[in-house]
Amino acid sequence: GKYLVLRQLTSLMCRNGCVCYIPIIPKQPKSEFTPYIYTHDQISQLFTAADSSRLFNKCMKTAIISMPVILRLLYSTGMRVSEALYMRNEDVNLDSGYIHLRKTKNRCERLVPIGESMVIVLKQYIEYRNRMPIEKISHPNHLFFTKLDGTSFRVCTLYVFFHKLLKICNIPYIGNRQGPRIHDLRHTFAVHSLVQMGHNGMDLYTGLPILSACLGHRSLSSTEKYVRLTCMMYPEFEKQCSPINAFVYPKITTDYDYQD
Repeated sequence: GKYLVLRQLTSLMCRNGCVCYIPIIPKQPKSEFTPYIYTHDQISQLFTAADSSRLFNKCMKTAIISMPVILRLLYSTGMRVSEALYMRNEDVNLDSGYIHLRKTKNRCERLVPIGESMVIVLKQYIEYRNRMPIEKISHPNHLFFTKLDGTSFRVCTLYVFFHKLLKICNIPYIGNRQGPRIHDLRHTFAVHSLVQMGHNGMDLYTGLPILSACLGHRSLSSTEKYVRLTCMMYPEFEKQCSPINAFVYPKITTDYDYQD
């Protein structure tokens, strides 16, 4: 930020006849961040903790009704938190089993498939949500996930609630953006999906286009990092990466950007 401002200032001075040095903007250091991948037991604990949450006051800004569903949706589809919060009723097609994500990070709409168990969860949520005395809560254009007063969620509301769940589940929270974070459910979905493919005998690279489409990545290179991460966590699956793909993709590195 400050280097860019300084460069713009010196460029302006040069254009106006004042000779000065234009500094080179330093390259951003490679990220050493590795996402937190939840175990299956931890996922179950988080679900149970969210289901068991109770409201002990009249706070209308809580995520207590939506959180159990949001957690399951993030883990089962790999969608981003913001994508889930922007969903509207008309975007959820339970009959055909998919969700239409319109407002995405890459500004590219996509259809996300949902399994039968997730369909049941969403139907139960809709049934209870529609009982709330909120005007037009079932209108097609109304937000799918809302607070008790019918207003939209702020992402920070989910963060605070999620941190409480981590504490209940005795999952250590490092902090300083190192997690574990609710966004890591997206990374966990990707790794667990590849592990399932591996258990089914599939070459991990073969499933990349499918996983990439579900995650909404612009290119396969953005998804390929999860193959690397999966092989690092589960070395037994490395042999299921074909020699051809091993030639196409370079050796394992850890300087990936997992912030997507």
